[in-house]
Order: sequence, then C-alpha cells, then structure tokens
Amino acid sequence: MSNDIAQLDEMLELLFWMEGEGLEASATLSGIARFLARQEAEAEVILSRLVQRGDVGDAGGRFSLTDVGRGEAARRFVEDFSGLVGQAHGECNDPNCDCRTSPNGAADCHAHAPETP
Repeated sequence: MSNDIAQLDEMLELLFWMEGEGLEASATLSGIARFLARQEAEAEVILSRLVQRGDVGDAGGRFSLTDVGRGEAARRFVEDFSGLVGQAHGECNDPNCDCRTSPNGAADCHAHAPETP
C-alpha cells in the first residue's frame, strides 16, 4: 500500500514540477512514463487512479493537474523538497542583515521575513 501511495505522490510531484518550471501545462502518457523511467502500462495505471480521484484531468491523452490535484501536489512537493528550495544564505535585501555574515542568521532572517504574494 505505501508503495502505491509513493507512486501516486511521485506522479503528482512530477506534474507539479513540470507545470511550475513551465515545461508543459499538460503531459502525455509516454512523456510521463519516460521521465519516471516506468513502463507506459504502469504509468497508465497510476494516472488512471489520479484521474479517478480527481487530482489529474485527461484532455484527450494530455494530463494536467486539477485545482484539487495542484493543491495536493504542492503540499507534497513542499514536504519532500523544502530543504532544497528555501531561501539561500545572503539573499535578503538588507545589507546589514545577519544573514549575510552568519550561517545561522539566514534561517532567522527567513523566518522573520514578511510573506510575499
């Protein structure tokens, strides 16, 4: 069962990443299978489950996240990759901020930074 969940998550995250990177708003079965190094039949089973759940839409063989799926994929993507996509050391715009001189200062700076839309 956990392997099934992992496969669903992996595909949701792939579609979310592809959309976010501007690679494709929708993807084909063959493209998804190739990217995940899976057989098309296996990828099709996973996609079918996501379509049935309402996470992915199928528009004539082109698959894309629904609003529900995008929210779920975003949550899972953040959980899995948050350590890799956070603000880097020294990225704050304040030249006097501790984040530019202290390795621990970057985390404090990011935690206190106002949310940007």
